Amino acid sequence: MKISNFSDKFKDVKVVEGIYFSDERGSLKKSMYGDNLKSLIDPICEVIISTSKKNVIRGLHFQNPPHDISKLITCVKGEIVDCFLDIRKNSINYGKFETISLKHDDKKAVLIPKGFAHGFSVISDEAMVVYLQSGDFNEEHDMAINPISLGIDWKVKNYILSDRDKDAIPFKEFDSLF
Repeated sequence: MKISNFSDKFKDVKVVEGIYFSDERGSLKKSMYGDNLKSLIDPICEVIISTSKKNVIRGLHFQNPPHDISKLITCVKGEIVDCFLDIRKNSINYGKFETISLKHDDKKAVLIPKGFAHGFSVISDEAMVVYLQSGDFNEEHDMAINPISLGIDWKVKNYILSDRDKDAIPFKEFDSLF
């Protein structure tokens, strides 16, 4: 498993490249494995599988301290635009975001560390995303920032949002606890 920084600007966000193999029988994707997995996300407390339809935007979600979590994300069906937003007050990148395309037939996973909000949009007809999370879901500390409030190019038209994400706080009104 190869681990690299997402960019010089976002060195805490990691891109992981593993294995993708396809033949007449089907395919195998192995993007999260080996001894390096513990260096990325430890402990692994939850494994979540999310299925979404085309044009769905999920996020931007995070958990406040002391129940903040890291997420390691890969797409196992379809294609998504994965997005992370730096919400660490003392970071020079506070309020900045980036996106990365994740597909079922690539080798990639992305590590979203504590102090970042996360979301994705679905650009294929359907997508299935697998998350490894470093902590348990905590409803009291679970938060969302309205994903439309930042000018992110989600690469979808006629987007579909949950009521929770529609009603989430716009970023300009957000007061980070990180």
